[in-house]
Amino acid sequence: MPFAPGDTAKGASLFKTRCAQCHTVGAGEPHKVGPNLHGVFGRKTGQADGFSYTAANVNKGITWDEQTLFEYLENPKKYIPGTKMAFAGLKKDKDRNDLVTWLKEAVRFAVHLMLVMSLAHQGIARPHDRTSGRYYSPR
Repeated sequence: MPFAPGDTAKGASLFKTRCAQCHTVGAGEPHKVGPNLHGVFGRKTGQADGFSYTAANVNKGITWDEQTLFEYLENPKKYIPGTKMAFAGLKKDKDRNDLVTWLKEAVRFAVHLMLVMSLAHQGIARPHDRTSGRYYSPR
């Protein structure tokens, strides 16, 4: 079955209970037992700076996207034989769809927040516009 967009709230809950003990997602957050997942979409396996991967993970050579993560999360040890990831996987397609959908959104929000804070620091944008009531609006 191919990836299909899922429920972001359910994906957040899955991440919290099944992934957060080993992974972080925010830009600049430290690696844990597993790598920080910020920037995972579009990155090749085994390439997060500062994390020590197995040769199997480095040599897999695929680029992470919704579909590859969907497939990987079903059974990581089968997808990348020799990986040190101890997670047994998520067997239900719906759970994988929910988790990948949340991860994509969480990473996209983190990138947006970093950009806005950088612009605010440069005086180009401000984090909150009291006139419109919107957050992260340009000056």
